[in-house]
Amino acid sequence: MVLKVESTKSSSATLPTNLPSYRSLSSFCEDCPSSHTSFSDGELARNVREGVKHRIFYLSEQLRVEKASRDENTMSYLKLVSKADRHQAPHIRKAFERVNQRTSATIAHIERKLYQCHQQLKELEEGCSPTSSVLKVGSGLDSHKQPSGKVSYSKLSKPGGEDSLPINVARSSTLESHLSEMQQRKFSDKKYVAQQQKLLLQKMKEELTEAKKVHASFQVSHQSLKESHMIDVQRILESLQEKKTKQSLMEKQVNDHLQRYLDEICHLKQHLACTEEKMAYLSYERAKEIWDVMEIFKSRITKLETLQQATQLEMMASLRTRPKDFLFRFISLLLTLTTILLVVVSTLCSCPLPLLSSRLRIFIVFMIIGLGTLAWQKRHVISIIDWQAWVPFKWRQDLKDAKPPSDGH
Repeated sequence: MVLKVESTKSSSATLPTNLPSYRSLSSFCEDCPSSHTSFSDGELARNVREGVKHRIFYLSEQLRVEKASRDENTMSYLKLVSKADRHQAPHIRKAFERVNQRTSATIAHIERKLYQCHQQLKELEEGCSPTSSVLKVGSGLDSHKQPSGKVSYSKLSKPGGEDSLPINVARSSTLESHLSEMQQRKFSDKKYVAQQQKLLLQKMKEELTEAKKVHASFQVSHQSLKESHMIDVQRILESLQEKKTKQSLMEKQVNDHLQRYLDEICHLKQHLACTEEKMAYLSYERAKEIWDVMEIFKSRITKLETLQQATQLEMMASLRTRPKDFLFRFISLLLTLTTILLVVVSTLCSCPLPLLSSRLRIFIVFMIIGLGTLAWQKRHVISIIDWQAWVPFKWRQDLKDAKPPSDGH
């Protein structure tokens, strides 16, 4: 925080050097001859008035500079507060309050001095009328002195003027009385001017002592402001150093995190490349396996197609040979039936006729015939092995020849 303290330095300045000093005024009053008192009083009053006007101008200029510096300090305070953090803001506000209080006190003191100078100038302008009247009276006195001298010299230089003596005596008495009155008036005017000068000198001495006191207080405040400014600068430097260290630590941490993230990204890229290679290799192996399976399936399909064609050919051949087989089976069936019939007839013929006389015997014969027909109808239910056991060996060979080919490979 760097708040400007030019206001205290400018306020601690002394009065301008071109103002007339009190010693020079007093010495001028003491050293001036008695023959030129009226001229010296007017010159002194004019010099004092010009000095007061110059001081009013100087104080107004100083007041303008103080107000401008106060505005500039306010703007710089607002800028610093907007940029500072919450730890530095109280120190900046305290320093600004101290500077603003001193600047406000300086402005109030300058305004009070300016008001006193205006009052003093008004008093001087109102008090200059007696001195002007003194000057007029002095000039009239000098004009009266010269003719009286001439008259007296002309009257006295005339020889033998006895009648003119009473007239000259009367005129000289009137002139003396007029001169005494003029001298009294001049003395009273001089006394009034001396009193005014004493009052002005006393006021100026008081103002000088006050200015010295203000200057001393301004020096003390300037020293305290300088010390507080140095303390604030030290604190700000320490806070800036802490900020720099924190910033360096943050930069290191950020760099470490960034390096770690870059390493992780590189590792992920390498892992991704490895996985891509693995996926390519696995996809190649899987495609190869699929290709092999497809080749196997193709070979099996071709085999099945050839087998289907062979079976179709066999079926066509079997369809062509089946009527023959059916004819052979039908003939063999007829032969078996005829043999069975011949056997039955032969057995019946061989049996004695009395067997047929009874009803029981007839029933038994019909039972045997029925069982034979039932066994012929249920011949498909009986297993092949049991059937082969019942069928003679010659018929068994015929069945093997008539069996259709199997569907195996």
